[in-house]
Amino acid sequence: MNTNAEFKNQLCGQFKNLFAVRAGVLLLCLAAASSPAQTYTVLINFPQTNSAPHGNVVVSGTTLYGMVWRSIFAVSTSGSNYSAIWFAGTNGSCTSLILSNTTLYGTARIGSTGTVFSINTDGSGYTLLKQFTGGLTEGFYPNNGLVLSGGTLYGTTPNGGSSGYGTVFKVNTDGSGYATLKLFAGSDGSQPLAGLVLSGTTLYGTTGVGGTNGYGTVFKLNTDGSGYTVLKAFGRLEAEPCASLALSDTTLFGTCCSDDQKTGIVFKLNTDGSGYTLLKQFTGSDGANPQAALVLSGEMLYGTTLSGGSYGYGTIFQVDTNGGSFAVLKHCSWYEGGNPGQLVLNGTTLYGVGDGGSLGSGVLFSLSLVPPSVITPPQSQTAELGSTVDFVVNIGVDPVLGYQWFFNSTNIISNANNSDLQLTNVQFSDSGVYTVILTNLCGAVTSSPAMLNVIPMVERRPVPGVNLMGDVGASLNVEYTDALGFPANWLPLDTVNLTNPPQFCFDLTTPLPPQRFYRAWQSGTPSVAPSLSLPGMVPAITLTGNVGDSLQLDYINQFGPTNAWVTLDTITLTNTSQLYFDVSALGQPPRLYQIVPVP
Repeated sequence: MNTNAEFKNQLCGQFKNLFAVRAGVLLLCLAAASSPAQTYTVLINFPQTNSAPHGNVVVSGTTLYGMVWRSIFAVSTSGSNYSAIWFAGTNGSCTSLILSNTTLYGTARIGSTGTVFSINTDGSGYTLLKQFTGGLTEGFYPNNGLVLSGGTLYGTTPNGGSSGYGTVFKVNTDGSGYATLKLFAGSDGSQPLAGLVLSGTTLYGTTGVGGTNGYGTVFKLNTDGSGYTVLKAFGRLEAEPCASLALSDTTLFGTCCSDDQKTGIVFKLNTDGSGYTLLKQFTGSDGANPQAALVLSGEMLYGTTLSGGSYGYGTIFQVDTNGGSFAVLKHCSWYEGGNPGQLVLNGTTLYGVGDGGSLGSGVLFSLSLVPPSVITPPQSQTAELGSTVDFVVNIGVDPVLGYQWFFNSTNIISNANNSDLQLTNVQFSDSGVYTVILTNLCGAVTSSPAMLNVIPMVERRPVPGVNLMGDVGASLNVEYTDALGFPANWLPLDTVNLTNPPQFCFDLTTPLPPQRFYRAWQSGTPSVAPSLSLPGMVPAITLTGNVGDSLQLDYINQFGPTNAWVTLDTITLTNTSQLYFDVSALGQPPRLYQIVPVP
């Protein structure tokens, strides 16, 4: 009788590449999550008697100044020595502050239309600089930031003016020289909810709505009121810029609190209106509805979202000025301070206020940035000539402001400025030492060196290895079929005489089909029934030379020390070209090979 055993081999495309052990790609994904190395601290839980903090915080040395309902407070950057330095009265509230030397300038909703005022940082010298009247020539309810140039303050009102769509104004720091520079008409913008930034004699700002598309604008205006220009009219896909812009040379950075996903964006735009670029579109899980001005430091922007994140109460984030990297520095919870507002950077620490807290009336918080650290350095590896190599560093601290890769310690690799260094078509001259320097506001760190050794390519391909069991001396007929039907069309693959079972039979078919089934049988009644298994794909290495030549075959793991070669076998050629099957590679990390002639 015939005794047989069958085995199905699913030969999908990934199996064909399993042992094609060129230097491959190692990917380490950096999730946009809170970095555990950042130090987030609630400095103050505001009591209900002080009401909730709002607006922005400004800093001078080790003192922070901010606003709660109807008053301005001062507190040290450690959270101690809290004091209220000014009280606006029962009918008013301060809405924004800027600091110049020892003078605070701000806007407030005092009375029916609002004011611009100044006050010394010790609480003395309160001066009303402007009481708005509303009407056709003035705005009212200034609730956003001022910008100071020389002795003149510039600001906006979201309401009032001839069309009721808001204004841009100026007033001198002594209260003189008030003038309305721009009366918005709706079609050129409406409701400027944010403050202004200044470059030379040009003011830049945003309107929350209006413009040709009705979803807000970015505009510029000369300080004498001339030259009003809409630089960007937003549409439904990016809508409602609610916050002040950040300016670096000729580039503006800003946010829109809504978009087609209702989550908001970060964008950049040249000061001539060209080069609009989307840097970040929030997804909700990483934040939503950014409504506070960005903080620019070097090549990094810091900001907040009002909602979204892991707890739904907003996030503190960082994104580089090219949009290439983004990280959430803090997922805000209600009890730690939800719905965070505008940040201020002092040294290496961000400060801001938020809602909630343990008393439910808001918090003042700090977020300290720390030097970068390397969790997983780039790995040493061996690669074949012409292959692609990836060196990846896994960092332990965000934000990282810069990456720079080096070859042999001193040679800067151009355009190698992120966490992944990819080398294509490597040559022998690429063998050497690779390091990366990571920098942020707090310092720099250099990774441990990774070695690369480029070797000649050795021809090989993966083949199915069918492992046979049976009687010693038995002759097994190995057959295959690519589809099981009735009857199945079994085709002969090989006849194997078992000399030392288990024993391999290799399927050298090229190309391999998507799936294949195997069986083994022998005639008669064996004492041990034949069986087979398919433990995996086996590297078939091509050896060439003269008949009688002796060749030493060595292997090395792709990742790891580059001098850790292991001798696999010494082979005497019986043909000018023959295959060697590395069955010891089964279940092992990817291997590369070298062939060494034996004298």
